[in-house]
Amino acid sequence: QLERDRLLAQLKHENREYSHYAMSDPLTGIANRRALMNELARALANAARAGTAIHVAFIDLDGFKAINDQYGHDAGDRFLIAIASALVAGMREGDFVARYGGDEFVLFGPATSEAHDASRATIRQRLQRQTTGRFSIGTHTIDYAGGSVGVVTSQANEHDVEGLLARADTGMYEDKKARYI
Repeated sequence: QLERDRLLAQLKHENREYSHYAMSDPLTGIANRRALMNELARALANAARAGTAIHVAFIDLDGFKAINDQYGHDAGDRFLIAIASALVAGMREGDFVARYGGDEFVLFGPATSEAHDASRATIRQRLQRQTTGRFSIGTHTIDYAGGSVGVVTSQANEHDVEGLLARADTGMYEDKKARYI
């Protein structure tokens, strides 16, 4: 019986560990796309039940390919880790951040006021500040001008995770056009 209990405890521990690996980005250690989709679906369902909204921000690291080309892929990886750390450090309570893939990140959290336009602008500015600045990546330092950010707010009773992310992605491309025209 003792051996069985020990093996069962070990199995539960290993299952938790594997579940963590399946839901986190191996490079940055933050949530991955799979975890994002699960948590965003849960947040949308909770917001619909409570009659509230959530803000979703889509972040693209402009010029990331040039960093890889100039400094190498190891430096690019270190830059992604530094950006992920900056985003995590700037999160509010209740926020969720994930690496969507490549050089794209998504952050979402509860809409805490009814002034959604002002909140979206504040979130965009905060995320641009967090992704702007001097980043030390091993033997190199990069002065980075920041990522493009699109922020949207969920609609009443919205459950379409893909649609909400697509709207945030579109907003990010609008920000990118405005920054580089």
